[in-house]
Amino acid sequence: PIHKGGSKLKPEQYRPVSLTFHAMNIFERVIKRNIIKHLIGQNLTNPGQHGFVPRRSTQTQLLQHYCDICESLSEGSRIVTIFLDFAKSFDKVNHNILLENVAKHKIKCKIGIWLREFLHNRKYKVVANGEMSEVQDVLSWVPQGAVLAAVLFIIMISDIDEKVKSSIVKLFADDTRISLKIRSDEDKILLQEDIDIIYNWTNKYLMEFNENKFEQMSHGEIKNIGIEPYKTPSGKDIKIGKTVKNLGVLHVVIFYSENTYIP
Repeated sequence: PIHKGGSKLKPEQYRPVSLTFHAMNIFERVIKRNIIKHLIGQNLTNPGQHGFVPRRSTQTQLLQHYCDICESLSEGSRIVTIFLDFAKSFDKVNHNILLENVAKHKIKCKIGIWLREFLHNRKYKVVANGEMSEVQDVLSWVPQGAVLAAVLFIIMISDIDEKVKSSIVKLFADDTRISLKIRSDEDKILLQEDIDIIYNWTNKYLMEFNENKFEQMSHGEIKNIGIEPYKTPSGKDIKIGKTVKNLGVLHVVIFYSENTYIP
């Protein structure tokens, strides 16, 4: 495992990485290339997904976000963005649910069968400080370090915004944000409803959010419409920030009001 920082005594501060055979990596690249070609050709990628998709990147995601902000400001409205954080996203992927999504993306026949064999009956052991653990069964994950991990994850998460009604959802792999222009108190209700829809998606797919890392940011001001915190899955207030770091870039509130409510 790779240490992410913080206490070295806490298991959650380590990132598991799978070590796979070089020959297998080459074969995975062939499979990945064909899957990506299929997804692009059949228009099956989520338009809001900018991670591990050709001609999309952190830059395209950030540029779209800035365009949304500028458009909102030019209209004289406020745009609120909620930055969500998955807890151990790659480790939480349920194999059966993932394979159902693979089939929904019309990946069947030989590749579909191969992916099922690739995921099922996997085992792992951990090597740390020269010591080796006992062999354990892998019940859910896409193996980090494997070539196919990223493309399998974006297939898993592809319909996260399928039932979202009013808001814009943008992703970079598991980095997720949801935004909506706020022109009235009714819009505030609509945004919370869409956030709740995404929470329900995680429950359905057996995924989990780390709500302690949620952050909320607003750009623009509207008279008589206050800025209040939205709610996490457990009903806690989402932290309102003047600055938020997203995709390695520090976002700063534009037109921040000193009357903004900070919990």
